Amino acid sequence: MHRALLLVVLVLFGNTAIAQSWYKVEVLVFAQNNASSEEIWATGLQPHYASQAVPIGQPEASEMADPDAIARGAWQPLSQDDEVLRYMLERMEGTGDYRELYHAAWEQPIGSKAETLPVYVRGGQTLPTADGEIPELEGTLQFSKSRYLHVTPQIWFNTESNGERLYVDIDEKRRLAGHQVYYFDHALFGMLVRITRA
Repeated sequence: MHRALLLVVLVLFGNTAIAQSWYKVEVLVFAQNNASSEEIWATGLQPHYASQAVPIGQPEASEMADPDAIARGAWQPLSQDDEVLRYMLERMEGTGDYRELYHAAWEQPIGSKAETLPVYVRGGQTLPTADGEIPELEGTLQFSKSRYLHVTPQIWFNTESNGERLYVDIDEKRRLAGHQVYYFDHALFGMLVRITRA
């Protein structure tokens, strides 16, 4: 009886430890200058992404964000010394082929998808439209952990094609295993995600 109870306690403790694992995340989103593609993009799409997302630098704006995690510094921008992708960004921009839309690094706890809030991403230029100003880039990144880490991006890039403004998106779910930097490709923009244990 005691052995069975001990086993249950160890399993529960192990699951809690997984749920409370902290990671350092760095995200770089970039536009591809002079991108050429024969693909015809759908018009009339509007951004849709996870609600209750946590804004980096303002986690207290989310009513769902864990106050204890906020107190420990979760979802706050890290210094440039902690940004490994900055060197890569400088080299990319030096070619003239790429332009930064969003770049930030932070720490956060990652557990199951139900336990982990998505992160809100917004960047690029501010574009005037008939309905008011809109960001060039907007969306969310949903990190989660089961056996492996996963990320589900829903990020939207407002661009122009054949004289018409439209949105294109990256929504490719990815398992994060065996590498530190992951590349999400699109003909018009792209994203690098680097994630390590904090």
